[in-house]
Amino acid sequence: MMVAAAVMDVTLGQRLGLNSADYQAMKHLMTSEDPLGTVELGALVGLTSGSATGLVDRLEHAGHLVRHRDPHDRRRLILQPTSEAIERVRSEIQPLIDRLDELLAPYSNGERELLARFLHDATDVYRSYDRRDPTKKDAGPRSADALPGE
Repeated sequence: MMVAAAVMDVTLGQRLGLNSADYQAMKHLMTSEDPLGTVELGALVGLTSGSATGLVDRLEHAGHLVRHRDPHDRRRLILQPTSEAIERVRSEIQPLIDRLDELLAPYSNGERELLARFLHDATDVYRSYDRRDPTKKDAGPRSADALPGE
């Protein structure tokens, strides 16, 4: 599923006319729970602050995002996707959403709640992996060809 989602990201980026870094940046901006500035966005996509500024300039010039003063810190600029960019993504992914809705249709409410809980919990695991302490060594698989859970 993760590989299929990564392929979908590439396809969606191509349909939107965005290169990989620009697509990843817009994806972060559209899904972040907190407002992002240029430095935070750059860190999320693995860019230096100078490269991140270039990325933001390019996305702003193309009409994908706008910069606003942070209402809590007037020195800081926050980035926001334009309504046009959001609508374009929605129109591109609507067929996918429709297919997923069809996929869920035969499941009972209880089964849907269980699936939602699992996906929420799995999302938390992925987010905690991103925030893990890099100084701690993870226990690796039992052998070179073993996968977790085997």
